[in-house]
Amino acid sequence: MIIAKNERGLKDQIRLILDKWSNFSEEDNVARFNQYLGLRLRLRRIAMGLTQTKVARLLNVTFQQIQKYEKGTNAIPLPKLIMFLEATDTDWDYFFRILHKLDKKIYINGGR
Repeated sequence: MIIAKNERGLKDQIRLILDKWSNFSEEDNVARFNQYLGLRLRLRRIAMGLTQTKVARLLNVTFQQIQKYEKGTNAIPLPKLIMFLEATDTDWDYFFRILHKLDKKIYINGGR
C-alpha cells in the first residue's frame, strides 16, 4: 500500500479502508484494522509535526518499525499505542470513535 503524504490524502485512504471494511473474513478485517490504525497514527504524527524517528524514540522502536505500523504491515502493540497516546496527549477517541460510530467490527458475528 502506498501511503499518502498529506492530510487530505491520508483521510481519503482512511475513508477507502472504512468503505471496504466488513462483510469480509475476520483475517481481512484485522488487516483493515491494522491499516486504519497505521494511517491514523501517521495522520496524528504529521499533525503534531513529529518525524518517524522522533516517534520511534518515544516508543523505543526503530523508525523502520514506525513505517511498518503506519503501513499496517505490522500491528502496533497495545502498550506502544498507549505510549504514543500519552506522549502526544492524544485521546483514545482519536483512533476509535469513528470505528464505533460506523459500527465497524473485526470479528464476524461477534466473534462466534
